[in-house]
Formats: sequence, structure tokens, C-alpha cells
Amino acid sequence: RLYDLGPNEIGELIRVPKLGKTIHKYVHQFPKLELSTHIQPITRSMLKVELTITPDFQWEEKVHGASEAFWILVEDVDSEVILHHEYFLLKSKYAQDEHHVKFFVPIFEPLPPQYFLRIVSDRWIGAETQLPVSFRHLILPEKNFPPTELLDLQPLPITALRNEKYESLYSDKFPQFNPIQTQVFNSVYNSDDNIFIGAPTGSGKTTVAEFAILRLFDRNPEGRCVYLVPKDALAELIFADWHNKFGQNIGKKVVLLTGETGTDLKLLAKGQIIITTAEKWDVLSRRWKQRKNVQNINLFIVDELHLIGGEDGPVIEVVCSRMRYISSQIEKPIRIIALSASLTDYKDVAQWLGCNTNCTFNFHPSVRPIPLTLHVQGINITHNASRLIAMAKPVYNAIVRYSPHKPAIVFVPTRKQARLTAIDLLTYAAAEGQPNKFFHAEEEDIKPFLDRMTDK
Repeated sequence: RLYDLGPNEIGELIRVPKLGKTIHKYVHQFPKLELSTHIQPITRSMLKVELTITPDFQWEEKVHGASEAFWILVEDVDSEVILHHEYFLLKSKYAQDEHHVKFFVPIFEPLPPQYFLRIVSDRWIGAETQLPVSFRHLILPEKNFPPTELLDLQPLPITALRNEKYESLYSDKFPQFNPIQTQVFNSVYNSDDNIFIGAPTGSGKTTVAEFAILRLFDRNPEGRCVYLVPKDALAELIFADWHNKFGQNIGKKVVLLTGETGTDLKLLAKGQIIITTAEKWDVLSRRWKQRKNVQNINLFIVDELHLIGGEDGPVIEVVCSRMRYISSQIEKPIRIIALSASLTDYKDVAQWLGCNTNCTFNFHPSVRPIPLTLHVQGINITHNASRLIAMAKPVYNAIVRYSPHKPAIVFVPTRKQARLTAIDLLTYAAAEGQPNKFFHAEEEDIKPFLDRMTDK
């Protein structure tokens, strides 16, 4: 209540009018924060909270110093369980600014009426703000369908392709298909239905795409296919592989779009397998009514469809929808094969692409030819640079423990950090008396490469 009173009112309240102004100043130096939130359900069990913190007090360096520390707490409806806690540091130079904090909290069924969000000063008694976060109008996503069960089937031999020329493409690589390829083979190779396949990386989805291409050429030797990938680097890799596999071995014209419209129109006219990115195909297919070669596509394969939620997502969504629209307008079936990592809402994606239930496969991320074990270790440090430094030792310990003699990949956020992390790992190895721990080559073998390298 004192916070809402003016200097004169405070003076009258304490019956010492001349101290009213001084006490008013001190009252308004007491740390007080205004809170507002925006909540968004990510899944039925996870809630994203965007918290806006607005300082509402007068900063005095003699009283507050250079910074004030607070704790952000999220409590359940009974204030018995802390669901999230986070350290928040308010610095003097930002004392008049709004601050935005994003975090995630779990939600449970049945849905509680609300959570309580509190922010408490680390050193001031009674400096606390509480905000109830109501779930009255919160609409949760629908329950996700369970993933496709991987059936215990006898692996299909490559002779299932029923074409010696096609079988020769795989005879030197593997004698039979893996379990996922076996389960989807009949739908992909023996039908012309639209298909969605969600499976973890390394499951052989590219080979499944090849089944669809071989099916197309088996039924229509002059058929034409577009293979859509999200990145140029991946397009170049696929082109190099398929130029040999389909171009030289079975005599099909494989082309890679360049991004230059005039050149791409010529490539589109003569190519039977067109490899492209979403942006390049978007440019060519916009004027599909004037371009017969776009209308003549029989098979449209989109790879890495899970990236539809990323920065290139809108373009991927547009070109997929456009191909379905073209098919309906010219009344000619264009088969769509969608390849993706495992998704939670795969039914929505499959329905959007016109895939029926029998042709929708979404395997659990744990279903992969090479087993993958996941270990999660949290680092509770807010400052980014300090957190990355603190992560170096656990990374080194993980490599030594789980992959001491096999290759390991360490992902870091920037190129600069890659160098710093590499130096940290070498330092830890040297500290154990094994500076060449990760060096599995003779120095003479790599000397020609080292001589060409310079440090800038």
C-alpha cells in the first residue's frame, strides 16, 4: 500500500510530514518487478512460457550496486512442487528496460486450473512478485497417434525388384533390404499411392526413394521425377550418386538444377530425374500453367520433410501444396513420396499430402539399423561462453567412455567454438600423458596436407 501513496500521504500516515519525501524515495527503491506471460502448448505434456519482466523501482547505485539477483520459480497449483527455477540477473544499465525470458515447463493430465509464477529477490526480504498463470482457455494439441510398429518380417532379397538391371544396382552393396525397407517395399514398389515415411537417420530412406523411381521407370520408361532436398550440398551428393547409378547404369538422364532460370528450363526439358532444392523448384513451378515440363512430372519425392518447421519450411510447404494442386487441376496423378525423420504429428502431414493410412509409416526414433543410445547431461550455467567452457570436460569424458577407439563427432554452435573445443580436448588428452590419443595416423601420411595449411 505504501507504494501507491504520495510523499504527503506517507508523511501524514507516520505523523512526521517532513520525512514523507525521504520515505517515499526509499519505498520506491525497494525492488519491485511487474510480470506478464504468454503461454503456448508445444505438446500435451510441455508448455512454453514467455515471461516479460518490467522493473518498477528507482535504481540507486549505493543501495543496489551494479546488479540485483532474482530467482524465477514456477510452482504447481498447490504450491507444493517447483516445476522450474531459473536465475535472473538485473543489471543497472538495463534497469529501465523490459526483459524477456523463455522457458519450458511440464503439464500433466488432468490439466490443473493454473500454475503460479513467482520471482523472488536473492537478498531482499519480502521483494517478491507472484503471478497466477491460468489454463482456463488453454487448448492442448490432440493426442498423437502411436508410431508404426516395426514388424518382424523376413528381409526381402534384392531379387524382389524382379528386374536384373535394377538388382545389379544393389548387388555389390547388400544382398537384402533392411527391416524398414522390407516393410515399406510393397507400398512403394508395387503401388502408385502417395506415401509418407518417417524413420530415423540412417534407416535407408534414400534407397526407398530409389524404389519409387524404379517403379516409375518400370511402368513408364519415359517417366519424369523430381527429387526435392532442402540444401544444395545434399543435392550435389545425391546427384553424384544417382548420375552414376541411374545415368550410367540404366541410361536415364539425371540433372541438377542450378538456380539460373534459363539454364534450369533447359535442364528440366531434357531431364528424367531432376534433383533440386525447394527454392529452385518454387521458381520454376510458379508458372506451371505455361510450362508443360512441370505438368509432365509423374513422381515428386520430397526428402528431409521434417525441416518444414525450419527457416526453409514455408517454401517446402508451398511447393508440396502446389504439386498437389497441379495434379488436381490437370487431372493427372502426380505421385508424392515424403521422406522424413520420425514425427509426432505425422498423421497431419500424411493427410495434407494425400497419403492414406495404409501408406503412412512413422517408425519410432529408436528403430534404426545401427542402435543409438541417448545420454543427456545438463549444464546449469546461464552465461553462454561459460557454459561452453564447462561442457568441454564432460564431452571429453563421454568420448573416452563411450567411443575410445572409434570416430566421434562433436557439434558446436560456431566455427570459432569448434577450434576452442578441439584445443580443450587436446589439452585434456595431453594432461593424461597421451597427447596423440586421438591421432590415428602416421605423421608422414598427413605431412603433405599439413604443408598446405596455414593459420590465419
